[in-house]
Amino acid sequence: MLDPYAVAAVAGPLATEGRRLWLVGGAVRDLLLHRTSDDMDLAVAGDAEEIARSLADAVGGAVFCYSERFPTWRVACEGGHVDVAPLRAATIADDLRGRDFTLNALAREVGPAGTGELLDPCGGLADLRARRLALCAPSALVDDPVRVLRAARLRHELKLTPAAGLDEAARAAAGRLATVSPERVEHELTVLLSLPAAAPAVRCLADLGALEVVLPEVARCRGVTQNPYHHLDVFDHTLEALEFLPDIVEVLGGERYLSAPDETGLPGAPRLAPLAWAVLLHDIGKPDARRVEPDGRVTFFYHDQIGERLIHEIAARLRMSRRFADFCGRLVRHHLRLGFLVRDMPLTRRGLVRYRRAVEPFVFEAIALSLADRMATRGDKTPPQSLARHFRIARDVYGDVPPPPRRLLDGRDVMDLLGLRPGADVGRALDALQEEIDCGEVETVDQARAFLLGWWEREQEEPSGDGDARA
Repeated sequence: MLDPYAVAAVAGPLATEGRRLWLVGGAVRDLLLHRTSDDMDLAVAGDAEEIARSLADAVGGAVFCYSERFPTWRVACEGGHVDVAPLRAATIADDLRGRDFTLNALAREVGPAGTGELLDPCGGLADLRARRLALCAPSALVDDPVRVLRAARLRHELKLTPAAGLDEAARAAAGRLATVSPERVEHELTVLLSLPAAAPAVRCLADLGALEVVLPEVARCRGVTQNPYHHLDVFDHTLEALEFLPDIVEVLGGERYLSAPDETGLPGAPRLAPLAWAVLLHDIGKPDARRVEPDGRVTFFYHDQIGERLIHEIAARLRMSRRFADFCGRLVRHHLRLGFLVRDMPLTRRGLVRYRRAVEPFVFEAIALSLADRMATRGDKTPPQSLARHFRIARDVYGDVPPPPRRLLDGRDVMDLLGLRPGADVGRALDALQEEIDCGEVETVDQARAFLLGWWEREQEEPSGDGDARA
């Protein structure tokens, strides 16, 4: 986390008579609330790029242009980042009046002598003391509709009560979210999903009419009833799973076991956010998959596969990386498998290995998603023994299967042994061999060769039809 006083101490000497700096927005608010932050903002009367580069040199950080809408420069340093932007108006007071919410329209000047008095032209300090979320101006949400998403986040992150008229203004502006750049929408949603209170914040988005604009696939889940085994409709089930998620991660060992956001394709995100995205989207295939059978049963066959496809569409729409779509899609595609293992007791090592291989390297995330889904299925009515079995399987999957040993044969060995040319058959052969190694059935090179010869003979008896060229 960043220390605002340390940032001010480094940035202060950069101020001169013709170049003034202010610590603004959430960093000032969080100081007043005694909260830590990894995100700080400096407003500059002068050349923002020059200040940002000087600050980066002083702290040994990297600097780049973060926003073209407002020419903002980001200094990435140990503990977080500092965004440096020019004033958006003639004076700092007018700049603050043009911001989103009064409790974010606070500033302290930074100079060689330290920080100055609190600047509060919109009454943000009074609103902060009253735990009230109020707009700086009636047009604030229309001026920048992404603030509708921020309003839902802040009221639940900081436990605020919306000021009179705020919800009505948010509903009126929600449709304009369709005009906001996808990258900004994704950023706000990612920050929201990292909250412990993400579930009520998502519900707030739905109530404000914003969810159907930014994530219509999730909004469609409202009112989609399930079979009697579930105690909630698809939407409420999803939010309950999201509610359980932080505690489940903690019980399993904590966020340190989560993959780094960079590894999931969501660089710079809070640690919990990638998994929270997967939980939010895990049942979005159900509206399309829902069927009522002749005997009255409600089924959702293949909703996992439909969900995986929809996730790739969402990722493309929000300009998220293909890597993140693959991460999230893989978790959703396999989110039912751990439950199937529970029903297949006694559990075999091969069953554990196949599950792990399907979700690697995101085994921890896959287990946490499955547990959140299971706990939200029947809520308080979940039989304790059923939940215990699920957690026991999760422990076995995560702890009892050792990491895969090194490969006994490589691709060239396989091609030489089976007479193959480069192609999909080589990969399939290596995958089949690795499963036997992971299961403990193959331990030596000679055993690996014998297995592959037998495997390839069986494959030729039932051609795969993949069209690989064979020598």
